[in-house]
Amino acid sequence: MRTFKVSKVDSSVGDSVNLSWTAPYFPRVGSYTIYHTDKVNRSTSIIQVYGRWGRAILKRSRYEYVSRPYNSTNITFEIRDITADDAGYYNGGFFAEDAWSDGGVVLIVHNKPSKPNIQGNLNITVNSSSELTCSSNSTTAPEYYARLHPLSYTWYVNSTRLYGETDNTLRLRVTRNHKYNQYSCTARDKLESDRSDPVRINPMYTPDTLTVSPRPPFNLNNKVSVKEGESIGPYTCTADCNPPCDISWKYKDVTNGKFFDVASTALLDSHILNRSIVLFRCLAKYSLDNDFKIIKNIDLDVLYLDEPQLVYNENAPIYSYQEVQVQEMTSLHLYCHVNGNPNPTIRLHRSVNANVIAETNGTKWLNHTINSLQCSDTDEYTCSGDSTGLPSKKIVFRINVICDLRLNSNDKVELMKGFKVGSQRTVIINVPVIAYPPPVTSHFTWIDPEGQVIKDTNIVLYPMHELYSHLITSVVLLPEVEHYGEYSVQYNGKPLTKIQITKRDNILSESERKSTLKIVTTSHDETRRDVKANGQENQNVLDLEIEKLKLENRKLHEEIQRTQLEKETLQAARNLYNAKLMLILKENKEIAPSIVGQL
Repeated sequence: MRTFKVSKVDSSVGDSVNLSWTAPYFPRVGSYTIYHTDKVNRSTSIIQVYGRWGRAILKRSRYEYVSRPYNSTNITFEIRDITADDAGYYNGGFFAEDAWSDGGVVLIVHNKPSKPNIQGNLNITVNSSSELTCSSNSTTAPEYYARLHPLSYTWYVNSTRLYGETDNTLRLRVTRNHKYNQYSCTARDKLESDRSDPVRINPMYTPDTLTVSPRPPFNLNNKVSVKEGESIGPYTCTADCNPPCDISWKYKDVTNGKFFDVASTALLDSHILNRSIVLFRCLAKYSLDNDFKIIKNIDLDVLYLDEPQLVYNENAPIYSYQEVQVQEMTSLHLYCHVNGNPNPTIRLHRSVNANVIAETNGTKWLNHTINSLQCSDTDEYTCSGDSTGLPSKKIVFRINVICDLRLNSNDKVELMKGFKVGSQRTVIINVPVIAYPPPVTSHFTWIDPEGQVIKDTNIVLYPMHELYSHLITSVVLLPEVEHYGEYSVQYNGKPLTKIQITKRDNILSESERKSTLKIVTTSHDETRRDVKANGQENQNVLDLEIEKLKLENRKLHEEIQRTQLEKETLQAARNLYNAKLMLILKENKEIAPSIVGQL
């Protein structure tokens, strides 16, 4: 193998360049031919120089022979507007084989490498290695020169050069942040190529956590407090994962412990809550890993307060505004249940003044026992449940203690002045009693000191402030023969009380009689007003009381009418005293209607 010594000339496309070498001789006869051996090793005559004639024949207009004189052994010529086809080996001589002789010039024509193309697996799992390859071809001629001089490379991330990266392969440890980067490259030999189209690494990763927005208003127990019947949401659940996760919402029903689908997207619309829903759950699944899922819960604290449920003596329910009839001297057990979250404050109140007689806030049950019922326990009671931020709930009921007739020890028997009926006199006696149900006036009898029943009496029953408290007002016509001593009143044949009439009291005048009767009726009016005022605490109870009073009044009217009928049918001899009493009533017509109207 022969080794030639040649010179090298670098140029670029579009340049003009002079090529020169020294020929061993210049022929005296004939021409000196300059040859161009191209990339396929094909030699072509491009210039013929005739020294004897002093001229050069050029095969292309871009060539110009420069050497002077023409027969000079210093061969020089110019090539203008160089192209890649001009690259190759130039030499000359007298014979054709001189094209491959020693001492010529290699013209290297440089051009920009081809626009690079970046290849590699762009979908890479986070924490894995990624290799990006920048591929470009040299366009410098001749090709054998390009093969001996590989390209160098420059890498860019988001248009910023990565110093130190000159290889055609870029190796990266992939993180999540690589999704924000664009990579490009250029290739260079003498000239730099155009920049490649950018590529973006697509890092593949699962989410570390889920984010719910807006942030739920968690309380100190890391729950969202919301009243039953109110709504929660809307909320959006997001997950930082690539490719995007499949996100859905579920809720848990505490009644069966199961989860139910509520939304198949990341958006949870507004939902009205009830106490059975204990949480909403955002669930994210990763499409590349069927076994992967991540959840985020919104735990709920649903606030509610139910109507009280009341039971007495263990198994008998009490409904709102119900009247419970119980026997005196027996025990009464009350059980009030109020279901709520949180546990409500349960109170047992008595009367319209709402006196608290029992209270608890640590359980949903309040138990209260009255060991020995008294008439004085008759009253309106209320079981209430209270919870902060929720409307109070209550049940109102009444306890009526059934008790036998007896004197009211808190009041006294009162003897009032009477008036003349003909030749006889009367006395008005007020007897305060306790009884429930109310006593029947026809069951009262007055006994004189001789032990005889006084037939001619007018007895009226007035209700007092309490349901079990009554005032028995009797107008007693004394016998014509004056009897002083101990008079007694009986109920159903049993003694109730005794009263001493020891002297003749002054007889009331007509105006005094009217005043006395007005005082009695007025007292009755005030009592009824008091009953109505007390009843205003609860309209339903008031309605029941009014109906009860109406019924009692009707019974009293019927009793008066029956008594009057009996009096009219009695024999004249036995009704002497009654006739005299009727005479008095007729003489006081303006008073009699007011008495009857109050009964």
